[in-house]
Amino acid sequence: MAMKISVNPVDVGRIKTAMDQLTQLRPELAAQIQAAMLSAHAQAVQVARTGIVPAAPAAPHSALLAHSAFTDDSDSVISSLEAGVLIAVGLDGVIWGTGKWQQFDPGWVGSFAAFLWSLLAGKQQFSKTPQTIKIPNQVKIGMAGDWGTGEWRTKANPAPSTGVRNQMANLNPDVTIHLGDVYYSGLADEEQHLLVNLWPPAPSGSFALNSNHEMYSGAQPYFNAISHAPFDKQGGCSYFALENDNWVIVALDSAYFSPEGNLYTDGLLFEENFPNDQNAFLLQKGVQAQLDGKKVIVLTHHNGLDDPGINTNTLFDHVMNAFPGNSGPAYWYWGHQHLGVVYKPHGPAGVSCRCCGHGALPCGQASVLANSPNVVWHEDRLASDPDIPERVFNGFAMLTLDGPNIREAFYDETGKLAWASS
Repeated sequence: MAMKISVNPVDVGRIKTAMDQLTQLRPELAAQIQAAMLSAHAQAVQVARTGIVPAAPAAPHSALLAHSAFTDDSDSVISSLEAGVLIAVGLDGVIWGTGKWQQFDPGWVGSFAAFLWSLLAGKQQFSKTPQTIKIPNQVKIGMAGDWGTGEWRTKANPAPSTGVRNQMANLNPDVTIHLGDVYYSGLADEEQHLLVNLWPPAPSGSFALNSNHEMYSGAQPYFNAISHAPFDKQGGCSYFALENDNWVIVALDSAYFSPEGNLYTDGLLFEENFPNDQNAFLLQKGVQAQLDGKKVIVLTHHNGLDDPGINTNTLFDHVMNAFPGNSGPAYWYWGHQHLGVVYKPHGPAGVSCRCCGHGALPCGQASVLANSPNVVWHEDRLASDPDIPERVFNGFAMLTLDGPNIREAFYDETGKLAWASS
């Protein structure tokens, strides 16, 4: 007899209590979250009952089973799902299944509960003391996004994040940067044991960006983590700059001001019509870089392009508007989507956009990218995973700055070069 998935009854109780309190204390926000739950639930019902994945982008995984949990599985979505089953791969590469980290992983219910309670408790105060750190003119920078899963498998069959960590360390980067997301919810234990204890340190510094999943705990654990080694050069601030004689790398917090009602999934640098100190920092760095003849690389957790790389979003506008004449950065790296993608230069400024969010979570072949004329390369090679045959390789990026020159490279979890700029 097939085993069904089950959700933690404690998480169910926490969701019910939190929603009741939110409805009383913040009714407008509660209504937005209810709408997000129902939208995600519609996708969950469709996939659970028909096995047909939605044509639209996948809803936030933390919300997919939230309505079912909130209503005691009134329409039997949870009770219909078998444990350890892969149902289908979406057009965007999202794996619809009940396995670990997949869309119907019951662990996401606990993440949704943490998110609701963080709204009641309030989020960490935003730091406004960004650091500018000098880096060598010849420097190697290793980056991975959405990496914070820890070792969730075995020594004989290690998690992709373990391979990514080891292979990045083998290339001896001078700087390492996590583009955000520690799972499930950026809680204190998760930040400590899945990021701080495991992230590969580097001699010129290690850094970490804020993300939607870090915000699910109100970001207090994240801000604590970046106040201590190996991330102490950030000085407890979620945005900062790395600079040498030819380049300025501006790392930004796209999560803190993201709308709560949509589970922080849409990146913003500031609340609507209220530019803040972070925006001023980016503006100052962009103007000064232009005066000094330097090129700018922007880093965020959230994506500036919506797949398949055609449409820009509000975050894209926030970044571009901070540059003189909308000139924009030369390069922009982000995570958030669990993909490795190199896009063609975008917009009048010809910004070279890259997604490096394939650091750990399982993802399948994204057909929407395979058919896009805006994509130069994307990771679509199957990883020969004995547990998830549909999974493509996870990986990371390595930037080598040599005076005014740059070399970009994407590596997979085995250390094989997947793509490099000429």
